This record gives sequence, structure tokens and C-alpha cells, in this order.
Amino acid sequence: MTQRRRNIAAVLVLLAGIAWTLPTGPGRTDTDPQLATYSAADPAEFQVTVYRGSLVITGNTRSKQHEQRIVNAVSEHFPAHSTELGFRPLGVAPAWWEDATVELIATLAGMESPRADLTENRLRIRALVPDESRAKQRLQALRQAMPLATDVEVQLAAIDMSAAAASFCERQFATFRAGQVAFEESGTDMRTSAYPVLDSVVVLADACREATVTITGHTDSSGSENWNRQLSLARAEAVAAYLDARGIAKERLVITGAGSSLPVADNATRYGRSINRRIEIQFTGASD
Repeated sequence: MTQRRRNIAAVLVLLAGIAWTLPTGPGRTDTDPQLATYSAADPAEFQVTVYRGSLVITGNTRSKQHEQRIVNAVSEHFPAHSTELGFRPLGVAPAWWEDATVELIATLAGMESPRADLTENRLRIRALVPDESRAKQRLQALRQAMPLATDVEVQLAAIDMSAAAASFCERQFATFRAGQVAFEESGTDMRTSAYPVLDSVVVLADACREATVTITGHTDSSGSENWNRQLSLARAEAVAAYLDARGIAKERLVITGAGSSLPVADNATRYGRSINRRIEIQFTGASD
């Protein structure tokens, strides 16, 4: 009998412990869930894309007040645009983050088809502008809202806004020359001189977003033609990966490898072979 009483007592104590851990009341509270804290290992991000009457913003915010300031800035500077906002609260972020993100929206308002990517230590903007001097003034105000150590990369292309977008793109495609995209011998590693060239491709592809970008890889005549075709295709794929990483959708990229069949220089010389290790890039409009 004593053992039975002890068992009952143990069960009662266990039930009391469970009851102590269960929530009381209506099952909810009026307080917001705790937000994730900011970590330097996972820096804040803020991205803005504007194209054809549509504005998309995704990124980290510090508070509800910050988000409301962004909404107000969008209403002020992009009143006619359809808007998609994807906020990801950080809870704690750099002190300058709120002002910089709001200023970024104001800066992009005077640009055509801008794309911006802001992190804790870097700002990248690509856009077309009708007035480059005015755009630089706005950029200066934005720059003052960020730490001096921020790495700023801005690529602006001046355009005549009175021309139709399609006409502008057609003219640009007709005269576009990407320049030399050179590779190390027998490999797919691009030389440092290739990156500014490819960045200019990104700017135009970003402005003319219905265009297809054809990337053709070429090699010198060293090695077998079967190997050269494989290598030239791999080089074209390396370029496509670079463009894709900078926001140019894979679906817009046509990748081919021509091997050594179309040289533009003498393969008998070292210099000629270096010129033949190249990438050719061609834009094609949606109507072509």
C-alpha cells in the first residue's frame, strides 16, 4: 500500500511539473517575436531593382520605423511604379544602415533601369542616366550617408531619354564591341583585364533586359581540335557564370564553343595565340 502511495505521489509531482511548463491564458502574447541579431559574419544586405514601371526591394531592416521610412520613400520617388517589398528584419544593424537605404532609393529615382546592391562594406550600382552630372551629385549625398571605408562601385551609362528603349538598345547592339576577354594559356582562368570588359556587358544587358547575349569561346591552335572545342566551351561557360553572378539571368545566355576554327591572329606567334584565346559577345534584340 505504501509503495502504491509513493507511485501516485510521483505521478502527481510529474503532472505538476508539466503543468508548470505549459502556457497559461489565451495562448498568445501581444509582444513581437524577438528579431535576429546582427552578425558581422552575415552582413546586412539591401537590393533595389527598377525596370519597366516595377520596383522590387529586398533586404534587411532595423525596425518597423525603418520599414515605414522605406515605404514613404518609395511613395515619394516612385509613385507610379508597382512595388514589391521583401523586408527581412535584423533587429540590430549598423547605425548608418537606415539612412543609407532610404537615401539609396532617392538616388535611384533619377536613373533609368537601375539595379543596386548595398551591404555593410560595399555599394554596387548599375544604371542608365539622362544627366550624368546630376546623378553623381545624388551619389555624393548617398556616399555621405555611409562609412568612408565602404567600397563603392558605380557604373553609369549616359543615354538620350527621349529615344525609345528599343531604339536605344538596337543602336547600342549595332555598335557594341566588348573588347578583349583574355584567358590564361590552356585554362579557363580569365586575366584581370577581362573583368572591366565583362562589367560593361553587364551594364548593357541590365538596361536591355529582353535581349539575348550570345557568348562564343575561341582558342588558339595548340592541342587537338576536340580539346580546343571543349576548352572554348568551358571558357564561354566561365564568362556566363560571371554574368549570372552579377544578375544576368542564365535563360538569356547562349553559350557556344568554336575551338580554334575562327582565328583572328597568327597562331604561329605567341602574341597571335594570346589574341585567339578570346570570347566574342553579341547582343540580339527580342524582335530579331
